[in-house]
Amino acid sequence: MPFEQFIIFFLLLLLGFFCKKLKIFNDAAVSGINAFIINVAYPCLILVRTTALDMDPRIFSNFMLVLFMNLGLLLLFACYARLYFKGARFPTDIKPTIEFAGISSNNGFMGFPIAITIFGDLGLLYMVACNIALNMFFFTFGIKLLKRGREIPGEALAKKIKEFFLMVASPKVSAAIAGIILCYAGVVIPGAANEFLAGVGAVATPMAMISIGTMLAGNFGPRSFTKRAVVEPMLNKLFIVPVIAAAVVMFLPLDPLVKVILVVSNALPTATTVPILCERFDRNKGLASEILVVGTLFSLVTIPLCIWILQHTVL
Repeated sequence: MPFEQFIIFFLLLLLGFFCKKLKIFNDAAVSGINAFIINVAYPCLILVRTTALDMDPRIFSNFMLVLFMNLGLLLLFACYARLYFKGARFPTDIKPTIEFAGISSNNGFMGFPIAITIFGDLGLLYMVACNIALNMFFFTFGIKLLKRGREIPGEALAKKIKEFFLMVASPKVSAAIAGIILCYAGVVIPGAANEFLAGVGAVATPMAMISIGTMLAGNFGPRSFTKRAVVEPMLNKLFIVPVIAAAVVMFLPLDPLVKVILVVSNALPTATTVPILCERFDRNKGLASEILVVGTLFSLVTIPLCIWILQHTVL
């Protein structure tokens, strides 16, 4: 495995960290960069890479299989987290936050660059399927979890359905659907357009890693590494969740790359969307951010180790 790529990822994280610390990037700049990555760069990357695949029924069926299997795994993790944190001694008001942070993976911002760098275009396609499942999970079960104990009686079902479809129908999902359709139809993106999309998509990986680096410059300190409410969900996310995923998929008759992506997707640290949703529903955004940052730091060791193990046992 090209561990040199993880050195590059680490250096990009450091670049983002120092750019934020030295005030080269302020909060508004980081917000704008993130919006560009999510709404422009990643959709371009997904579209151009998907249309370049030699799409066949097997790849499409694997894509759908990864999507629904990851959705099932997320529901399994949610049941595990509910049982684990129900017995742990944590205040009731923070349990929704640590449950949510302990099962939600950063398989977009961090997962996409890792997938395409280590596993190529097909790995990226399957990671997109994992990310679609995660978005479906976020805006159904995730919102229900964050609203636990604060439900509004009689909240309109139409509003919930509208919110769900608005969130799921993101540029990334639309790009993946468009790419699969174009690929199946044998449509080739014209040279200049393809080159433009590839050029814009090429900046997604370095910009995403730099952006994650800016998060590491946030408001956390040594005490974050000793808080049970930070350490326990982080350890669950980086160790227990991927072990559960591996135990489920390893003995199933699946394509080896499908197995690897399903495990790696769920071995990633807490998703950047978690603090955003926690802020939206007034659920301990600061604690969610600490779990994200501490988990991201530890994942610089655990993710290469996880991929190395998988490459020597599955691929």
